[in-house]
Amino acid sequence: MTQSKLPDQSFLKRFLRARLAPDHPLGLPLTTGILALLACTLLFALVGYEVHTHGAITRLDQTLADWFNRHAFPPLTQAVLGYTHLHGTIGVLVMGALLLRHMLRARQWPWVIALVLVLPGGMLLNVALKHVFARLRPHFEDPILVLHSYSFPSGHTIGATLFYATLAAYLLNPPGRSPVRGGRRVAIIGGAALLVVLTGLSRIYLGAHFFSDVVGAALLGMAWFALWTTVVFTLQRHYCGRAHSN
Repeated sequence: MTQSKLPDQSFLKRFLRARLAPDHPLGLPLTTGILALLACTLLFALVGYEVHTHGAITRLDQTLADWFNRHAFPPLTQAVLGYTHLHGTIGVLVMGALLLRHMLRARQWPWVIALVLVLPGGMLLNVALKHVFARLRPHFEDPILVLHSYSFPSGHTIGATLFYATLAAYLLNPPGRSPVRGGRRVAIIGGAALLVVLTGLSRIYLGAHFFSDVVGAALLGMAWFALWTTVVFTLQRHYCGRAHSN
């Protein structure tokens, strides 16, 4: 019995070692990509379930929405309006087009494919899910913004998440150079996260979205980003590995 189990244990060890190998086409990058996809998808599903069933998070939503509406004041509101409009559909697509132009000029074809799949595709998915959940936007006696489209998930937040995640990943892996390490890596990731957080906060402050709309959109954006970057760059590593071996 002991001898019959040894080959299985040996195979399992080799399999796990390959999944954690940083230089294997199907190694650590694929493993982390799949884990990120699964984690973000599960968390989004939990938030979506809470929204659909009017769970505890919706009570927190209303409390936060009312607090921001009561404490809004004109100078800050104007600044927030300017920032949030930058991350609307047109603003995000314009920034995405500028990044795409740079990638095309640099002939970074895998990044071109990833950006095209991630940014417009994720924004279209968000529009479809809005109609699935059909959640009404926050309502106030004295609103700052009045919007008549559905609320969950937040379009501005997912647009910012998709764009800044792609931009950060591109800056962390500059073409023809070693990946960015140390303090610069922390600064790039932190800067991208901060811009997404500010976009989400701007939507809550203006009364355009609930807290769960923003959180759900960020999780959905990260899941979509993880899906397509994992697919594109796993295929790139696989075919590049085969080309070198030949």
